[in-house]
Parts: sequence; structure tokens; C-alpha cells
Amino acid sequence: MTEAKPYIRGEADGLWPTDTQMLVLKAALMPAAQALPAFETWLTRIDLEADFDQGTFRLLPLMYENLRRLGVEHPLMGRLKGVYRLTWYKNNKLYNDLSPVVAALQSAGIPTMLLKGVPLIDGYYGNIAVRPMADIDLLVPEAFAPKALQVMEAFAYDKLADPTVDYLRYRHALGYWSKQHGEFDLHWHVFAERRQSEADAVFWDNARRISFNGIDTLAPDATRMFLHTLVHGFRWNREPPIRWIADAMMILRKSAAELDWDAMVDYAIRHQLDYRFRLPLLFLKQHFEAAIPDSVLAALARKPTWVQRIEATSVLRNPTRLHNSPIGHFWLVVSDYCRFAQASKPLPFAVGFTHYLRFRWGLRGRSEMPLYVGRGILKRVKRFFGGPSQMQGGL
Repeated sequence: MTEAKPYIRGEADGLWPTDTQMLVLKAALMPAAQALPAFETWLTRIDLEADFDQGTFRLLPLMYENLRRLGVEHPLMGRLKGVYRLTWYKNNKLYNDLSPVVAALQSAGIPTMLLKGVPLIDGYYGNIAVRPMADIDLLVPEAFAPKALQVMEAFAYDKLADPTVDYLRYRHALGYWSKQHGEFDLHWHVFAERRQSEADAVFWDNARRISFNGIDTLAPDATRMFLHTLVHGFRWNREPPIRWIADAMMILRKSAAELDWDAMVDYAIRHQLDYRFRLPLLFLKQHFEAAIPDSVLAALARKPTWVQRIEATSVLRNPTRLHNSPIGHFWLVVSDYCRFAQASKPLPFAVGFTHYLRFRWGLRGRSEMPLYVGRGILKRVKRFFGGPSQMQGGL
């Protein structure tokens, strides 16, 4: 796999920002000499009566705050202020709704750490109105996950999946949702791509204390916060998830002197995240004048491992075509398992994969696999020859 360019201008491929989104980012993040021209150009390219894409909409409060600080006067500023106020309200509601959950977990003796939005607001944005959140992410140690699930039974949230023993083993988080209280994710691993306690330990060992609505809890330190922001945020999406760029720049501006680059490089290489980490670093340096040391980029310029090559096909590229074909869908399952079991030897890898297939296919045991596969093949043969298929299950 050849190294991708850090940014291809105008490429709307679901990974890098579009040209129009780049203008929003410049208007939201840069000083007057770059922000003001970007804002003026953006106004000429958009339909103010149409809906914004989700990535752009999430940046509007930050753009408003930057333009307000620069003294911009424009009819659109009133609408942007409305989005700013709405973000203030929604975020405060999320904070208030989740506070009892954090308090209950801690009362049960379960350590807690907030990820993503809340610690970004607390430590780097410094303003709850400029960084929208769809949910709140809460981490507990893997060993405490079953106990945390028990605590959650007392709350009126719906689980978005059944947290079986296999689910706890093969997944990194569980979503909870309530019509009244919104959504939050309970994590027992930091990264979806690295579901082992050893990868989480450095986050717990270096965590900083924060106050969440008056409750003492933890958050990643600046080094781990920056690493997580890039690796988690940089992935393919139908609407490019550009907010990671703003988050990363806010961390750099506030805490650049605190960042331990050697520790980030070591973690990324050790956990086979170096390819995923280097690409967004290149982008930030190239387009936002980010102070990324050249030595860091050089240390990360390694040939991707086979795990990273496989992972890139599903995380950094549009997986739609894979989802829509039996072989492609199976490849996505293989890709996910390779990341889970990346250090396994051939025999344990193969045995473990059959267990993982059982989990992914919702089977009671591996003995059901031949029948499941056979049904899937028969169903597709019937579909190919135009006959109706009443078969259930299968690939």
C-alpha cells in the first residue's frame, strides 16, 4: 500500500475535507488574515437556505466565536449565534443528564474517565458552547465493565446492543439511549481498534483530574488526548468527520509544550496505529501550520504492517461496496478480527476466528456454521436464478 497524500484538494471522498469544508475550518481556526477571506469565499459558495452538511454544522459555533472575536459583522452572524446558543443548551443538558450516572458508578467503586467531547471542552476549548456533542463518552476499566453494566440497570436508558460475555470481549463500548436524557457510550476500551487492557493502561496511568458538573473524575492527559483525537477521528465517513481537525488544533494551541511526542510515537508503533496517526499529522502540518516535529513524521514513516494494510481497506476507504457483497462483507469481518487478534500465532488465530464468526453471525455454537453458510449460498443461488427465497439467515 503506497502512502496516501495528506490532502487532495477538492477530493470529497469521505476522508479528507472538501474545499468548502476547508473554508469553514479556516474561518473557525485561523487568525484574521486567513479566517476573513475564507469566510467571504465560503459565503459565495453556499446556499444559505439549504441545510449544512453535518461536519460543517458542528463547526458553526466555533466559527461564530472566532469571527465574533475578529469583529465580523454580517447578517449571517445572527443565525450563527443561534447555533452557538443551541449548542450551549444541548451540552449543558447532556452534562446534567449524565451526572447521576457518573456519580452512581463512582459510588459503586468504579473508576471513570471521560473521553472526547467533555475533556476537550474542559481542557482546550474552555467554552461549552463552541464544541457540539451528540453524546458523552465514559470509560471504565475493562475489569469493571460487568459491574458498570449492573449499575446501569437502575437507569432508564435503553441498551443499543445485548452486552453478552462475547460482546464485552469483542467490542470496546456499548451505546445507551434515552428519549429524555439523550445518548452516551460506555467504554471499557479506549480504541475500537485496540481492544486490550494493555493499550488502555497508559491512559489510566497518565490521566488528569477534572470536575464534571461538580463530580471529580478523570480525563486523558494532553498527550493521550491528542493521540486519541487523531486516531479515533481520522476515518472514512459519508460526511467527512472534519471535527477532529478543530479538536487537534485546540489541543496544540493550548498544550503543545506538554505533548510527549516520543510517547505518542512509541504507542502508535507498538499498537500498529502509526500509519493511521501519521496521515492526519501530515495534514495538520501542511494546511494549518501545526507545529508537528519533522522527527515525529520521520519516525512514523514506516512500511504499514499487514494488519494496518487490511484495516485501511475498511477504515480509511469507502466500505459500501464491501458491505453490499458477501465476499466483501466477510472481508470486513476478517479485517475487524485481524485487529483484535493481531499478535496471535496461526493456530490460535484460526481457532479464535471461528469463535468470532459465531459471535458476529449470532450463532449458539460453531457446529451451526456449516448450515448457516449453506443457507446463505442457497439463498444467493435462488436469487441469481430469479426464484423467491424464503431462507432465513446465512452470509
